[in-house]
Parts: sequence; structure tokens; C-alpha cells
Amino acid sequence: MNLDVSTIKSTAMWVLIAIAVIGLVLAIIIKKIIGKIITLVLAAVIVFFGWQQRSKVVDFANSSAKSAQSSVCSSHPKFFGIDVTYPGC
Repeated sequence: MNLDVSTIKSTAMWVLIAIAVIGLVLAIIIKKIIGKIITLVLAAVIVFFGWQQRSKVVDFANSSAKSAQSSVCSSHPKFFGIDVTYPGC
């Protein structure tokens, strides 16, 4: 197959423009997909740690209701560093 100069002059520019447009569209699509994936992972991490902190606080509240209040209240857990008021403490 032989190409002449006039064919390269006329079609090469359009092929390069098409490749650039396809690359730009793919970059936008990939950016949106990666952004959504990062958002989902971040939300999952926040939910995981929130649930973990909640479990510690609820377990402590349940165990402190069954045991002596004075010794238990001195070492109560916090919810993300925030003091929590427990009944009887």
C-alpha cells in the first residue's frame, strides 16, 4: 500500500484531531470514574471507623450498667475523641 503526500496532508491532521478528542473524552470519563471510586472508598472507611467507635461506646455502656459504677466510669471510651456521658457516671 502506498500513500502519497496529499493524502497524508489531508487525513493525518483529522486523524490526530480525532485521537486527541478521544483521549480527552477518555480522560474525563476516567476522572469521573476514579473520583466516584475514591468517594466510595472514603465513605466506606468513615462508616467502618464510625461503626467501630459506636460499638466501643455501646459495649461499654452495656457492661457498665452491669458492673460497679465507680471503677468503670474512670476509664470510659470516647467517641472520636469526644467525651460521652454515660448513665450513672
